[in-house]
Amino acid sequence: MPPPEKIVGVIGKTNVGKSTLFAALTLVPVEISNHPFTTIKPNIGIGHVRKKCVHVELGLEKCDPRTGFCLKGYRFIPVKLMDVAGLIPGASKGRGLGNKFMDDLRQADALIHVVDAS
Repeated sequence: MPPPEKIVGVIGKTNVGKSTLFAALTLVPVEISNHPFTTIKPNIGIGHVRKKCVHVELGLEKCDPRTGFCLKGYRFIPVKLMDVAGLIPGASKGRGLGNKFMDDLRQADALIHVVDAS
């Protein structure tokens, strides 16, 4: 039986590049625009974490992972990503998509917080 799927939520304020990062990591085409609430429903996709494969480190000939795949000595481990609507002030009180946003995030095992450094 494969290990349970892990979900990583992509979060941040509106218009900071969450969907752009999500699209780059998953290659899923999503709507990206320069106005608030372009993302209403969560975008879901699979990205891969690249790691040197254990079979190389142990000096074994081949690798047969239960999840993901091995290519040229690297293991590509699948991770489910969820791009959610932007967070605005007052979201915890239900403002904007606050309650829906919080419910979507409840499913995530980890979070990537995207910030605009400009």
